[in-house]
Amino acid sequence: MLSKHLDSHITEAKVSSSILHSTGAKPLFVILSASGKDAVSAGSTFVLSVTVGNKGKQSAVIEVYIEEVSSGVRSWCNSGREYLALGSEQSEEVVFKFDLPVDTLPGTYSYIVVVDAHEHYPEDTPIRYEQYIQVLPATNDIVSSSEPTFILQPVTSSTNQAVIQQGGTLAVQVLVQNRGDRVDRFRLVCSDLPKTWFSITYPQGFQGAGLIFQSDSLNLNPGECGVIMLVITPGMDALSGKYVPTLRLYSENYPNLIMLDLVYLQVPPRHLLQTELRSIINRVRTKPGLFQLQLTNYGNTRRQISLQVKNLDELEICSYTLEQFQGFVQPQETVGINLQVHPQKWWRRPLIGGGRIVNFCVDLEDPQQLPIPNNSLPGVLVWEARPLWQLLPFLFLGLLGVGAIAYLIWWVLFRIPPSPKIVELYPEDSTYSALNSDVVHLGWQISDVNRLQTLKIVGLSVDGTPLTRPEVYDFNQGVPTVLQPFCTKKQSSLICRQVRTSARKSATYVFEMTALPKPGRGAVMDTSKTTPVAIVPIPQPSIVVFSSTQPIYQEVGGQETKDKSQKPKGRSQKSESKTEESSKPVDDEIRLNWSVTHPEQLQSLQIIGRTPDNLIVSPVKTYDLSQGIPRELRRLCTVEEQLVCQKVKTGIKKPGSYVFALKAIPKGGENDKLEPKQTELIKILPRPPRILKFTINGKPVNNKYLIPIKKDKKVLPLTLSWQVDASDSTQVQLLPAPGSVPLKGSISLNPDPKPSSMTLMLQVTTTTGQQQVRSLIIETYDPQAQDPAVVAAAVVGQALINAQKAASDGQKIPADGQNVDAFHQASPQEDEEDSNSDSDIKQPPILFPFEQSPQFDRSSTK
Repeated sequence: MLSKHLDSHITEAKVSSSILHSTGAKPLFVILSASGKDAVSAGSTFVLSVTVGNKGKQSAVIEVYIEEVSSGVRSWCNSGREYLALGSEQSEEVVFKFDLPVDTLPGTYSYIVVVDAHEHYPEDTPIRYEQYIQVLPATNDIVSSSEPTFILQPVTSSTNQAVIQQGGTLAVQVLVQNRGDRVDRFRLVCSDLPKTWFSITYPQGFQGAGLIFQSDSLNLNPGECGVIMLVITPGMDALSGKYVPTLRLYSENYPNLIMLDLVYLQVPPRHLLQTELRSIINRVRTKPGLFQLQLTNYGNTRRQISLQVKNLDELEICSYTLEQFQGFVQPQETVGINLQVHPQKWWRRPLIGGGRIVNFCVDLEDPQQLPIPNNSLPGVLVWEARPLWQLLPFLFLGLLGVGAIAYLIWWVLFRIPPSPKIVELYPEDSTYSALNSDVVHLGWQISDVNRLQTLKIVGLSVDGTPLTRPEVYDFNQGVPTVLQPFCTKKQSSLICRQVRTSARKSATYVFEMTALPKPGRGAVMDTSKTTPVAIVPIPQPSIVVFSSTQPIYQEVGGQETKDKSQKPKGRSQKSESKTEESSKPVDDEIRLNWSVTHPEQLQSLQIIGRTPDNLIVSPVKTYDLSQGIPRELRRLCTVEEQLVCQKVKTGIKKPGSYVFALKAIPKGGENDKLEPKQTELIKILPRPPRILKFTINGKPVNNKYLIPIKKDKKVLPLTLSWQVDASDSTQVQLLPAPGSVPLKGSISLNPDPKPSSMTLMLQVTTTTGQQQVRSLIIETYDPQAQDPAVVAAAVVGQALINAQKAASDGQKIPADGQNVDAFHQASPQEDEEDSNSDSDIKQPPILFPFEQSPQFDRSSTK
């Protein structure tokens, strides 16, 4: 079975460890364990241990990381880069854990372990180790008894590998068995080897008339076995090493069945190195000779060659410079290493003749003691004789001496002395601050100061306008006394530092210096300017935040304020706490917040309130901050980096729309450049209206008031009183008459002495359209008048009595049935009401729900 075959390979796999030591001169050594030469299964975990030791004389920071060669290897390792800090003679281990996904395809995956200490051992690092992971199929693949299977001949394993020389051949027989009950077609695929390395041959088929054709698959009947030939032929460029290609057999009847097996191959090393020393420049005069050592690797392993140059003459008159002392040659690669030969002792160069011959050789050595056909390559350099023109320098030296004497005569007798020159002129600082009363200081250097007569300095603006008075220094008697504390004279140069100028005001200055020489031959005036230097003005206070505590306020006052000030009596402590929580304090006027930068430069603040029509509603109010925070703002303001004030009262309580402006006045007077800052539109909404009292003769009434009328008795007038809790701008109307009335008042009403009805309505409307209405119906009635319902009940009762008498006398009931209907319509309850109607005639009649007028005791907003 295939699964058993793979299990045998996995159990035979052992963790291999290879200790890779550098040469004696190398400061680092590396130990790799579980290097990936063994096979692992897909879905398992592979652990690589890297031990790094520091044999050098200094501590070093060492970086160990995984460099991806095959795609996907780096993603298997959660942490692919580690750092070690090792002292001398210390070592430490780094562990890399590879989690292989279950769906990883079988095959060989290469990667490189890199050990680098570029900061402390740049010449010996990085060190690179090529590794690989052989991924086997997952071990849970189970072959069903009816599924096809195959085996390989010859059988190879990790310990028993098939050896193939370069250009050699290995024939592998793939024995396939069709254990199903249908004819099946099989194809073999090898995806891990280059296509030029192998060929797959299927059994030949037969066509009619004895024709033979080459088939591209293996056809097997149920229960039959067949052979597929796999011929592996590594090319001449095949590298030495171990190869584990994966063979997969595809079944046409079982397309989802994965049938895999591995072939373990080994290509033995082949060492063939060709060496040659080529002469590029072997005849020299003054330049070095140039040679090139060519190393050509015709083998299949990587070669490392150590190089050393030796002198073969008795006298060593040349130095030898190799481009590198170690040569690394990959298989089928040619590497050229340059060699420079420098003649050193110039006096040994011959004057005449054919030149001097220098003999040397380059010795080659393999640190692994691998064979080298020619380990010593001789070389010859010819140092040509001196040319005759080399006598010219002595003649030139004689002419140079004559020229020097002529120059001295000119210097003493005919030279024009140089004029003073401004070598440097610069401000000591690029910016100064007027807040600290800074003054611009200059520094300069002037050459040939002995010929300097006067020095003038003036401060100009950027456009050339003078900003300071000119300062003139007289050098006729030497360095002026004013400049002596700041200047130092070195030979003929004058160096001055931290010289004070008269530039104090805030502006941008460009200082111009004019050096006037003493009168004489060739005297030239020199002028120089500095780069722009600024005196930063005193920072001005700025309003960064100015707003109200809330954009919309609700008017507070009247009865609501009184109710809040009164504490309820007879309540428990728990109910009092609930009342306090529910009645949160509200602002009874507009309050402002602001924040001003640079409060130390603030003289005062001015606040003014206006309407949106620019009408002043709050006159200008000034807060003097020259002596600190004023008394009325101490509890509301704090000063740190900014002046922050919160909930400052304005005194504006009336409903309406308002805009406030705040202006900062700096110290030293009002600055027109500082614009006032305005708030957004602030609104005070009128408080919701409430009808607190609506009474007749001092007593509250419902929506209907009844007045009985008696003969020979005068109807008394009524006093209608009301009280409304609302803003002063709220409109109160008593309809239909007299119309507009005050918030609190009363009127006298004369009811009609006849039965009648009159409807009164108290309507309250705010400026925002909120409305509250109370209505009252005043009705006069005659208590002696008979109710039509009572009369109808009496008629019905009489009809019932007549019907009973007719029945006892044998009389017929009228055909129209009116009396019967009256009987059925009458009820004992109605009789009872009729009997009591005379006693209750003086009481107001009972009103049914449909007789009551609607109530409007609630607010409505238009």
